[in-house]
Amino acid sequence: METMTNTINGLNPEAIAQTVGAIQNNPKIAGFELRAKNIWITGGHNRSFIQDFYGACQEDTSRNEPFIYDNDEPPVLLGENKGANPAEVILHGLLGCMTTAMILLATAHGIEVKGVSSKVEGDVDLRGFLGLDTEVAKGFQQIRVKFTIEGVDEKKKEELLALAKQSPIFNTLINPVDVKVSVA
Repeated sequence: METMTNTINGLNPEAIAQTVGAIQNNPKIAGFELRAKNIWITGGHNRSFIQDFYGACQEDTSRNEPFIYDNDEPPVLLGENKGANPAEVILHGLLGCMTTAMILLATAHGIEVKGVSSKVEGDVDLRGFLGLDTEVAKGFQQIRVKFTIEGVDEKKKEELLALAKQSPIFNTLINPVDVKVSVA
């Protein structure tokens, strides 16, 4: 007898429900420690390695090789374009996390989506970073995210947008987070 796995949006709603149930029974399963390492190469070029993490009450060993991301700046910012600059990486992370949150939570609610695309723009004024104007923020002054969602009516689009706003990265950006920095 062949077993059929029902999926919505490429995800298994039963697996989502099982994960939620496991977390409800043991909240410690929900705790994750994500990690990245970085080395400076030269100028604005540096490289990040992402491989191991702790989650679901155990060290994860599913990644045989690290994901490697090069960071640099464009020539106008004294770089050599050897990678996206870190601010662009934040924008990438925001879009990726909001899209994943939207689709995962939509699936959990039984909402089928035909297509999602998004774009993001973020405004930065270097005068803040360079210390030239104390009235100017050192980071993004505004970030604008726009989704195009296919296959649902306007009411469902608003519901999906609310689900996207449950993204951990979205919430990290809109709420202060304690960041500790030290030297080894």
